[in-house]
Amino acid sequence: MKNILVPIDFSATSENALRYAIEVASRTQQTITALYVVYPNDGVNNNMYDAFFIDSYVDERLEGMKDWVKKFDPKNVPLRLACEIGMPISTICQKAESTDATMIIMGTTGASGLGAMLLGSISKGVVSNAKIPVMVVPPQSVYRESALFALASDLNTLPSRPALHFLENVLHMRANGLAVVHVLGENAQRPDKVSEQLFSAALGNIPHDFHYLHSDNIAEAVHLFVESANCQGVIAIAHEHSLLRQIFGRSVSRAIAHKPMVPTLVLHG
Repeated sequence: MKNILVPIDFSATSENALRYAIEVASRTQQTITALYVVYPNDGVNNNMYDAFFIDSYVDERLEGMKDWVKKFDPKNVPLRLACEIGMPISTICQKAESTDATMIIMGTTGASGLGAMLLGSISKGVVSNAKIPVMVVPPQSVYRESALFALASDLNTLPSRPALHFLENVLHMRANGLAVVHVLGENAQRPDKVSEQLFSAALGNIPHDFHYLHSDNIAEAVHLFVESANCQGVIAIAHEHSLLRQIFGRSVSRAIAHKPMVPTLVLHG
């Protein structure tokens, strides 16, 4: 059975991400692996003697996970628990590979202050390094049965076949189609209709329409569109010099930390 990986840290944000993942898994007949990553020096006083007790600390964390997940309604979704030692980004990505996960669903921020900054960096690091789709779920986001997704695109990067297949499944769950959003510069001329036609052909049978915005701040323009169109999710296609880099830039990461936003699904081009 297919599997969704959900990194957790016992925060309210990761609790919300797990609830969101359960809704997705229940509709796609998937299992969930909830992963807690223990930093190599967690639970020890940074000396060689105490380091021998890290295994018992991991066992304690795993027991804590068992108590923590009792608050959730699993909706008949098999839920597995994992607690591993390592650096969060690499451990999450490796666990996704070892469990053959189809996607990663995780929160944007955890605790306030430094904790929020660190976990925000972790989510961005996973987005950049994972080889499978990643959905970043901000605080207070609620799964909706029918929702409009906005696909932020430069129209030059066509989605790969695996990405399209995944996208079809996501939209099949939501049934409201896709708003393709392309941001032109303030002084840009008309949209490139050839690129639009090629992109439309790549999307095939996925219901979609195109929206063109004029702004020199791509991330801000996308967010304003999402708010005005009442979108319940944003989709971005990742590649080396993509729009994604601007969406997850410093100014936007600060906005994510301080302002609730819709879930963002990152696919690979």
